[in-house]
Amino acid sequence: MNDSTRKDISNRIIAAAVEMRATDIHVDPTLKGFHVRVRVDGVLYPHLDLDRDAGVKLINQIKADVGIDPGSVFFPVGERMKWVVPETEVDLRVTLVPCVSGPKLAIRILDPNRFGKKIPDLGLTDEERERLDRWATEMNGMILVTGATGCGKTTTLYALLQELASEARHVVTVEDPVEYELDGINQIQVAEEHDLSFAEGIRASLRLDPDCLMIGEILEPESAQLAVNAAVQGHTVLGTLHSRDAVSAITRLRNFGVADHQIGAAIGVVVNQRLVRKLCPDCSSQRPPTEREIDLLARHGRKLPDLVWEAKGCTHCNGIGYLHRTGIFEVWNLQECDYHRILNGSDEESIREGLSESDYISIFDDALEKIKSGITSVEEVSRASLEMPWSNR
Repeated sequence: MNDSTRKDISNRIIAAAVEMRATDIHVDPTLKGFHVRVRVDGVLYPHLDLDRDAGVKLINQIKADVGIDPGSVFFPVGERMKWVVPETEVDLRVTLVPCVSGPKLAIRILDPNRFGKKIPDLGLTDEERERLDRWATEMNGMILVTGATGCGKTTTLYALLQELASEARHVVTVEDPVEYELDGINQIQVAEEHDLSFAEGIRASLRLDPDCLMIGEILEPESAQLAVNAAVQGHTVLGTLHSRDAVSAITRLRNFGVADHQIGAAIGVVVNQRLVRKLCPDCSSQRPPTEREIDLLARHGRKLPDLVWEAKGCTHCNGIGYLHRTGIFEVWNLQECDYHRILNGSDEESIREGLSESDYISIFDDALEKIKSGITSVEEVSRASLEMPWSNR
């Protein structure tokens, strides 16, 4: 296999992945060679198999394109490169680790054509959008976007940043990694190898006189305290946390050692979200819900309609039954009563009980509405692994 052939294989694989709207390519070592899979709308699909010689040469070609020593077997940080495919240019983040069966290659595809979602594109209800618009207009307190890894938190933050960015505002971000470059926004890339951690990045950014500060991930106590302090001091702060729902973000901050009075003074809005696949509009069909689906909703005090939508598969969606993804959300604009509960040290259950007595829309309520309207299926909502700590109502 000559250089041209190796380049041709890598071009074909990456071009096919981009055409399929894949976000990731996995080249996995096997006993016989390499197995290539692509992730589309959050789900991995098999793509092709390569013999061992072809797979190793493919990986070496990717190394050469990235500018990595051909003898290197380990670059876990994620080397970045640009790749030109027909009609577009994408950024690739390449990670390689040695496994028992051989080198494992993962490629994240950062396609600028998929970037640039605005708040109306995220899948929020009109009421949820109004709550975020109100926060963006008033810039009142810190906004936290929470959820599991890969649930679209960064996309939501970037959409919010585009609402906030203007000539009259100085916006700084601290990220690891910087997924997309935003024009007019100063983005700081965390680099632990150069002693630039999230905490140091936050400290540095606060010396830059920012109006708005976005923190890619709040992962440890020092970053949490710095973020809250910045919000209390009057900066508009956006950040992400890992939590199962909006209310449990308060517990996460408490576990990081942030005092209740600081949480109450800092937090304005908490968004919790998941991503679900959207049913293909050309082939989805209706049927009565199964007993399992009825029981799933009944456990949370909800009732399915007499008919639900399900995936079928057609040429439009490549036989999958789903096309693209959307978010399911809960948007918690903290009110005076919420602040009182936090300041009094109320636990999650007490805070949720207070919210359930209001017109608060939980993430499960939002998911149910998207099921009823045929946007997604019960199966997808179940696959999203929603943890519902809410009392039945």
